[in-house]
Amino acid sequence: MAFIEINNLTFNYPNNINAPALDELSLSVEKGQFIVLFGPSGCGKSTLLRLLKKEIQPHGVLSGDILFNGHTLDEEGSGSREVGFVFQDPENQVVADQVLHELAFGLENQGLPTNEMRNRIAEMVHFMGAEHLLHRKTHELSGGQKQQLNLASVLLMQPSVLLLDEPTAQLDPVSSREFLDMIVRLNEEFGLTVIMAEHRLEEVISVADKIVMMDNGRVQIAGNPKQVVNHIWNKADKTYIPSIPSFYLQITKEVDQHHQSVVEDIPLTVKEGKNWLQSQPFIDNGRKSELNKAEEIDMADIVRVNNLFFQYEIGKKAELILKELDFSLRKGEIYTLLGGNGSGKSTLLKVICGIHKPQRGKVYIYEKSLKRWTRNELAKSIGYLPQNPKLFFIQDTLEKELQYTMEQWDIESPYEATTLLESLGISHLRHKHPYDLSGGELQKAALACLLLRKPEILLLDEPTKGLDPVSKKQLGKILIQLQSNGMTVLMTSHDVEFAAKIADRCGMMFEGKITSESEPASFFRGNFFYTTMIQRLLRSTPCEAVTLEEAVQSWKISRN
Repeated sequence: MAFIEINNLTFNYPNNINAPALDELSLSVEKGQFIVLFGPSGCGKSTLLRLLKKEIQPHGVLSGDILFNGHTLDEEGSGSREVGFVFQDPENQVVADQVLHELAFGLENQGLPTNEMRNRIAEMVHFMGAEHLLHRKTHELSGGQKQQLNLASVLLMQPSVLLLDEPTAQLDPVSSREFLDMIVRLNEEFGLTVIMAEHRLEEVISVADKIVMMDNGRVQIAGNPKQVVNHIWNKADKTYIPSIPSFYLQITKEVDQHHQSVVEDIPLTVKEGKNWLQSQPFIDNGRKSELNKAEEIDMADIVRVNNLFFQYEIGKKAELILKELDFSLRKGEIYTLLGGNGSGKSTLLKVICGIHKPQRGKVYIYEKSLKRWTRNELAKSIGYLPQNPKLFFIQDTLEKELQYTMEQWDIESPYEATTLLESLGISHLRHKHPYDLSGGELQKAALACLLLRKPEILLLDEPTKGLDPVSKKQLGKILIQLQSNGMTVLMTSHDVEFAAKIADRCGMMFEGKITSESEPASFFRGNFFYTTMIQRLLRSTPCEAVTLEEAVQSWKISRN
């Protein structure tokens, strides 16, 4: 018998008896396996993970069996206490005001002797290299550091199963890589069974033993990553396939329309991709790719920031979040801010939309000082989507929230709201409570309410957080359409793949200022971490593409 056995599991939330979140789902997990769950937002990934830990099971109607080592969760020895859970949002898991107290919290609740607690904490802190964080306040930590703290707190309980709900969704590329490396090490060296829900498969697909595609509360396909990729290529939406295997499959299909790919040959990592690439005709014929080179258009600055300083606490020792920051946003462009957690990206957005007042410096919108704008004027011109979209909602259904927005902004035609919901693929959610939505659905719902107002400037803080690849593609099309209608977009993102596809300019924030900015082709080229998988694959080749589409086009050019 498998270590974890899930048989015909069906689950309905209280207000959705006729639409099960999980529908006769069956899945088996062997001890020590690394499992990755993926699929559309709202397909049941988070619900499944929560049902595997008794203490945080959602309220609703449950049928079917969940067995740990042959025992149900209600039986003695079922192992529920051996299950650790790391949430998507780091803020949702921190309970203490200091890092040391947070680490000790769970151990104290178990009633462990002081010496054993000290020993466990010392060992864990050394393992994670977190000595410098031990006496920090938890609210001072960046998102990446909080997620590292959450993982440490869970591991101190010495679980045999680790459940992770999109743990890297809010982490920058460097923190995300470090976090994933730690999970892989725990899995390989300590035999920890890992089940992770994840939308971004680029990094995790190569380390998973089994990947599971879910949809409509069911398992669509489960198995070896290469087998699943091959199955999706032939039978499902190809958008879910990561860049490197997708590039390989497109190229082999282009060469021979009747080619049946050998599953074992599909590359998942940069190393495997480079080995395959040696046989491909990327010839340096003197023609450098002209892809993704921004046209030099003389656009007026719609937002201008000069010598900006901002700190949350006043005092000589208080940390400056923004310092000596200069920035300009051109009318009609899509600009993406990238950088590490805690570098000041979200703070800059809040300053521009008037939520925070800077201590020094000037902010101009349409050449008018921000100080001279009234709150009403700012709200009409600027639409701001916060990183936590729950803050956006005050009504108990999405339908009521849309109606409230229409009343507030004198929008009479319900057709606009209906069209927006359809374009975002969330029409079926209009009667749901916002807090009952998945992370990705909540993000799209907040965006729908925001776009109803038709702001001239759109500020988006991590808009792709929690979105599946298909939803991301839809969002990209919507933003490009809004841009063609004259809207200006400034967004922060850790999603380099998304930024490379839709941004006109990218800027890197470091220590409170923008240290470099350029169009995506030159911005991502040559970076080790802040770059796309395709650019990592094609580094040291004549091809300068940074996106999958550009790489395929460049390959076709090199053949002609």
